[in-house]
Amino acid sequence: MNWAIAGLAYCGLYAALVWALGDRTSARLLVGNAALLLPPFVPLAVIIRRRAAWRGRQAVFFGAIAAWAALWLIGQVGWASDEVLRSMPLPWFKWHIILQLSGSALPLIAIVAWPHRGPRSETALTATLDIAVLVSLTGFLYWSLIIAPGMDASHASLAFRSLAFIGPSVRLASVVGLVAAAAMAGQNQWRAVYARLAAGLILAFAVLIVLSFITLRGDYQTGSPADVGWMLPFWFAAWAADTAPASVVETHSITASVPRHASPLLLFTAILIVTGVGYGLRYLMPLGDPVDRMRDLATACALVAGIGLVMVRLRVDQRAVDRANDRVRLLATACEHAGDLILIAQGKRIEYANDAFCRAVGYTREELQSLTPAQLVAPESQAELPALRERLRAKPQVVRATTWIARKDGSTFQAAWSAAPMLDAGGRIAYIVGVIRDMTDDVRVREQLVRGERLSAIGELVSGVAHELNNPLQSIIGTLDVLRNHAVDPTTRADIDRARAEGARAGRIIRNLLTFARKSADERLLVDLNEVVEAAVRVRAYELEMAAIKIHEDYAPNLPLVMANREQIQQLVAHLIINAHHAMASAHGRGILRVRTYLVGEQAALEISDDGPGIAPDVTPRIFEPFVTTKPEVSGTGFGLSSSFGIANAHGGKLELVPTAVGACFRLTLPGAGFPGPVQA
Repeated sequence: MNWAIAGLAYCGLYAALVWALGDRTSARLLVGNAALLLPPFVPLAVIIRRRAAWRGRQAVFFGAIAAWAALWLIGQVGWASDEVLRSMPLPWFKWHIILQLSGSALPLIAIVAWPHRGPRSETALTATLDIAVLVSLTGFLYWSLIIAPGMDASHASLAFRSLAFIGPSVRLASVVGLVAAAAMAGQNQWRAVYARLAAGLILAFAVLIVLSFITLRGDYQTGSPADVGWMLPFWFAAWAADTAPASVVETHSITASVPRHASPLLLFTAILIVTGVGYGLRYLMPLGDPVDRMRDLATACALVAGIGLVMVRLRVDQRAVDRANDRVRLLATACEHAGDLILIAQGKRIEYANDAFCRAVGYTREELQSLTPAQLVAPESQAELPALRERLRAKPQVVRATTWIARKDGSTFQAAWSAAPMLDAGGRIAYIVGVIRDMTDDVRVREQLVRGERLSAIGELVSGVAHELNNPLQSIIGTLDVLRNHAVDPTTRADIDRARAEGARAGRIIRNLLTFARKSADERLLVDLNEVVEAAVRVRAYELEMAAIKIHEDYAPNLPLVMANREQIQQLVAHLIINAHHAMASAHGRGILRVRTYLVGEQAALEISDDGPGIAPDVTPRIFEPFVTTKPEVSGTGFGLSSSFGIANAHGGKLELVPTAVGACFRLTLPGAGFPGPVQA
C-alpha cells in the first residue's frame, strides 16, 4: 500500500470537512483534535509490523521514528484533553508541547544511526544512547526557550514568536539532514527511505510556514486546514518504513565492513550548549521567581542526566573495544597456531604473515614487509597474476586458485589458496586476506594413490597372464625332460638343455610375477626383522667390500617381532642391497650403504639408502612397476623392485621410495605382531 497517497487523500478529506464546517467552532475543534490523533498510529503500526525485518542500527533508526510518532501522539492527547475536556483553547505552553517539539526533531536525530551503512549491531547500543541524550537535551532547550518564557506574562509574546519560528525551523533542518543523508547513501536502497521521509517533511514545512503566519496574526484554531502540516509527515514515514529494505544477515567473515564507533564529541557539544543556554538565559532574560528557580533546577537535572548518559555511553564504548580486542587476540592466536599459511596484504604491502607462512617460505616477518605479494609467486605462475587481481577487484568475494610459490632459497612449491577482500566502511577494498595450503604432501599422497591403483591393476593383469603361461610352460618343460632322456646325439642334448634352462628362467619370471601380484601363500612365522636384515647383509658383505662400498648398520634395540616369511623378506632386502650396489658402482666405483631399522608407532621399519646417482624424476612414479629398470637392458629385467613391492604388500606392509638429497632411499614398513624382539647389545 502506498501510504503517501493514502495520507494525501486523508489530508484532502480533512481539509474539505473542516472547510465545510465553516464557523462551527466546537465541531471543528472536535474534528481537528480527533483527526490529529490518527496519523501517528499509521507509522507506529507499520514499524511494529515490520520490526523483525531490521537489526542493529537500522532497527534503532526506525525505533527513533516510532518514538517520534509516539511522543507526538502523547502530546496531542494532552493538547486535546486541555482543549476539549478542560476548555483551555490553544494550550501552547503546557508540558505536551515539549513532547511534540522533541518528537519533531527525531527524524533529524535518527540519522545518527546511519542505517544505510548496514546493521552494525556492535554499535547499536551506542547509537541508542546518542539518540536518547540528544532528544533529552533537545527537550530541555525547548523548555528553556519556549515553555519557561511562556510561563511569564511579560515574555509570553516572545515565547509565542519563538514557537512559531522554531516549529518550521526544526522541520527544515530535518529536511536538510535527510537530503544530505540520501546524497551520502549513493545507490544504496536506503536512499529512497531518506527521500520519502524528506518529501513528507518538505510538504509539512511549506504548510507550517503558512500556519505560523496564521498563528502570529491570532487567527489559528484547532480544526484549521493548515493542520495537515502536522499530519502529512507521519503518512510519508509509514511509506518509508513499509518499503525500507530488510537488514542483511550479519556475519563475522573477513568481507564484512570494519565496525567503527561514533565519536561522543557531539554529546559533549550538546552538554556545553545546555550549560550555556540554561545558565546564560538566567542572566540575559531573567523571569523572576519561581520560574528562574525552576529554570536552574531544570538545567542542573538536564546536565546531570546528560553527563550520566554520556558516561554510560563511554562505558558501552569501552566494553565494545574490550570485546573487539579480545576477539582480535583470539583470532591472532588462532592464526599463529593454524597449520595453513595465512597472509594479509594491503595494496602491494604484506601487512601480516603467520608463523606457518614464514616457515614455509623461509622469510622472517621483517623481510616479508619489504616484499610485495607478487614477489613470492614463482616465475611459472607470474602470468596468472593479472587475471587473479581482476577477479579480486571485480567480485568482492572469495577467489580460489593454485599457484607456485617461491621460497627464499629459490625452491618452489605448489600451493592451493583462497583470498577474500576486507572492505572498509565505504565499500572499498582495504585488505586482502589469503589462506594458503602447501600442496607438496597432498601431491605426493595423490601420486602414491595413483601409483598404487595402477600397480594393483597391473598386478591383476599380471596374475592372470602368469597363470595362463604357467600351465603350457610346465608342459613344455616336461616334454623337454622326456626328449632329453631319449636323445643320444650330444648336440641335440645340448640344444634341449639350453631350451630347458630358458624354460626354467621363464618359470622364475612367472613366480616373480605372482609374488608381485600378491599371490604368495608361503608359510609365515614370528621373526626378528633385525636378525633377518643382518643375515641378508652378511650374505652380500664380501661383494660390497670388494666393490669398495662401506656398510653403516644401525639396528633399533626395541623393534617388535613381525609375522613374515623369512626367505621372502631376505629376498626383498637382497634386491634393495643389489640395486644400491649397482647404482654406486656404476656412478663412482665406491660408496656408503646405510642400513637402519627403527620403530614407527607399533610398526617395524627398515631403511636402505645409498649415495649413488639417485633415481630420475621421470622414473620415480613408475619405479615399482614390472619391466621398469634404471639399469641397462642387458643387465636388468625390471622385476627386482616390483617383486619386492609385491612381497611388502603381501605382508600387509609398505615399500616406498623416500625423498633424499643424495642417492636413493627405500623404506620398508611391516606391522608389528605385538611381541617384543630381543634387545640388541
